[in-house]
Amino acid sequence: MPNTGSYRILMVEDDPGDANLVRQALRASRDVHFEIIWSTTLTEAKRQLQDGSLDVVLLDLTLPDSSGLDTVDAVRQAAGILPLIVLTGNDDSQFALRTLDCGAQDYLVKGRFETDGLVRAIRYAVSRGRLEQRLAETGMHLRTLINALPDIVCFKDGEGRWLEANDFDLKLFGLEHVDYRGKKDSELAVYQDFYKESFLACEASDEKAWQAGVITRVEEDIPRPDGSSRTFEIIKIPLFHDDGRRKGLVVVGRDIDERKQAEARHRLSTRVFETAGEAIMVTDADANIIAVNPAFTRITGYTEAEVQGKNPRLLNSGRYSKSFWAAMWRALQNKGEWAGEIWNRRKNGEMFLEWETISAVRDERGNVTQYIAVFADLSEIRRAQEAAEKLAWRDPLTGLGNRALFLKELEQTLIAASREGRFAGVLLLNLDRFKDINEARGLAIGDELLKTVATRLLDALSDDDLLARLDSDEFAVLLTRQAPTQEAFGREALALAEKLRAELRRGFEVEGELMHLDAAVGIALCSEGNGETAIDILRQADMAMHRAKTEGGGRVVFFETTMGDAVKERFKLEGELRTAIAEGQLKLYLQPQVDSDGVQVGAESLVRWQHPERGLIMPGVFIPLAEATDLIVALDRWMLGSVCRILAELDGEGRSIRLSVNISPRHFERSDFVGEIKRQLMLSGADPTHLVLEVTEGLMIGNLEDVVAKMTILSTMGIHFSMDDFGTGYSSLAYLKRLPIHEIKIDKSFIQDAPTDPNDAALVETILAVAQHLSLQVVAEGVETRAQSDFLKARGRVIYQGYLYGKPEPAESWLQRLRDQ
Repeated sequence: MPNTGSYRILMVEDDPGDANLVRQALRASRDVHFEIIWSTTLTEAKRQLQDGSLDVVLLDLTLPDSSGLDTVDAVRQAAGILPLIVLTGNDDSQFALRTLDCGAQDYLVKGRFETDGLVRAIRYAVSRGRLEQRLAETGMHLRTLINALPDIVCFKDGEGRWLEANDFDLKLFGLEHVDYRGKKDSELAVYQDFYKESFLACEASDEKAWQAGVITRVEEDIPRPDGSSRTFEIIKIPLFHDDGRRKGLVVVGRDIDERKQAEARHRLSTRVFETAGEAIMVTDADANIIAVNPAFTRITGYTEAEVQGKNPRLLNSGRYSKSFWAAMWRALQNKGEWAGEIWNRRKNGEMFLEWETISAVRDERGNVTQYIAVFADLSEIRRAQEAAEKLAWRDPLTGLGNRALFLKELEQTLIAASREGRFAGVLLLNLDRFKDINEARGLAIGDELLKTVATRLLDALSDDDLLARLDSDEFAVLLTRQAPTQEAFGREALALAEKLRAELRRGFEVEGELMHLDAAVGIALCSEGNGETAIDILRQADMAMHRAKTEGGGRVVFFETTMGDAVKERFKLEGELRTAIAEGQLKLYLQPQVDSDGVQVGAESLVRWQHPERGLIMPGVFIPLAEATDLIVALDRWMLGSVCRILAELDGEGRSIRLSVNISPRHFERSDFVGEIKRQLMLSGADPTHLVLEVTEGLMIGNLEDVVAKMTILSTMGIHFSMDDFGTGYSSLAYLKRLPIHEIKIDKSFIQDAPTDPNDAALVETILAVAQHLSLQVVAEGVETRAQSDFLKARGRVIYQGYLYGKPEPAESWLQRLRDQ
């Protein structure tokens, strides 16, 4: 019989006689060739095992330098996955089992085997070893493949415990450094609180898949640290034992955001096609009509069914020669597009002028597959242009001129006034507190009020004056007069401004409700010979009007040249504030909050600006500037990050104290506000239950449902909310019961005279009663005297904040003082 195999054997045997017996037994095999490498010691065997061409090891357990199970362990480690057969004189079945547990493939007793038995054992061991090697390689390849996939791949046991997961899955949920094996999703949620909802949703859908007993598909949104999310299509494959018991679960998930976006784009394209105001016609490469949109039917009179499969020549007006059409097709072939005006014919025979664009659509090989024609009826466009031109000069609500018309008339007036020796000026009126009325009473009442105001102001002006509405609550008057001097003209302008304010103060009845208004008025007079433009004059009036507003409204202010310098300084300071936030010039200050025993239970975070040239800048200077721009959002985020880091530091020291941060309405209203709070907490590791967010009553005037939803989400995390400056707003009592508020802060303006002023005392007592009824904590701000403190102590439990208990100080010294207590 010819040889059917060849094996290289490492025989580790110190007895020459036993070694010779093995050689003779193997040489007696006629169908297998054995090449034997003989080693007499463990040391020599380890050296031989470095040869990668061996097939099997025959091992004696009594060697000069090793014996027993230690020999099996040593050779097993040195041999790697190479098959190992123990060949020994020890005929002990228990010992044999122990060698197999140590990694041997077989156990043969010297003198108890024949040639065929030894050959079979070697063949079996080698075959099994090669199979295990192939399985190991296959498993490695499979693992590499799974880890290379940009998809979720996870294997779970019958109780939902994680067994294996690929790199993408671990990175997605931040589990790269977590011992995830053997844990359920609900247990992993403890390690990654940010993904808690995702883990719990996954565990619930696992249960549904097992109960269904078939492959299931679900869509799950996985959040991102930036506040956005990714949508995954999750496939769950339940596995069962023969008796129906749960065996395991295979989970595979793919990011379908791009697919969703593609579907959305397709829906959008379809929607655009169906709702476009221009006619759209699609033909095949042979110019047969495939599809038209509703606008095509509206413009031409033909339905889609009437034109499908036909040539666009059915619209031909007959006005063009063959050379015209030839030039069109040359443009399409050479440039892929043609555009121009063309006369066509409607179904009823009427001629119409259109502007048409025809584009060729090509495949990846450059072959034309379709033509798309888009055309608009120019008669409709011209009518629309006329209407738009009319609207361009008028305010649609009041019918007054708008900003564009006002600037145009002002420019012409400046030219005429210079030529005719007349004086001209601009009065800019901003209605005081109109935004509050608009938000509190609704847009409909606000619009009615604006129309009534426009009529009242118009009636108070002469025919030579122009009234325009420039913004929602802003009106402008263009005034021209003959006057002996500019000073005399200025007196006339002032008299007119006061007359208009008097008209506003007379009150307006809107839907049965009487409303009284006033206005901040800015006046800019045109100076002859200064070369000022209309925009310059309007800007000057705007500066004066803003000065009137900052002084409290309800007054008239003339423009002065120094106002321009103030505006420039404001812009300069705004730029420096941006730099300050980026370069760390801001300093965190903290003011203690103490209980009735004088024990510090919290602190309010404040900010100071350590300017490198101007020195320490107080918040009253730069906070209003930040609130007027998006800088307040960056400032809020800086404050949140700083406070969260301090909280995390105190948490690590075992100190339980709450720190409050003021949140601007502009920041709170952003869609990413909740995500930003979560991000700051996650980055710092701070305990959410020690963070207090201070909001003002003005926040409630906006979208209350959005406010409640955001506050509820954050409250469930343990974050506390404080209503700052309570009692100074408009609607706190109406909305307070709907909000997850934990404390209210009494404004210092009420505290200041409470011990001596019965009105302030009554207000404070009312606020304390409301807080007690709603189980809210109260913080009294601005407590500066013992009399104020005693007044509050006599009326209930209050947290005190003010100079009597501690001034704001740098965070570093506040921390040191806290640690020294």
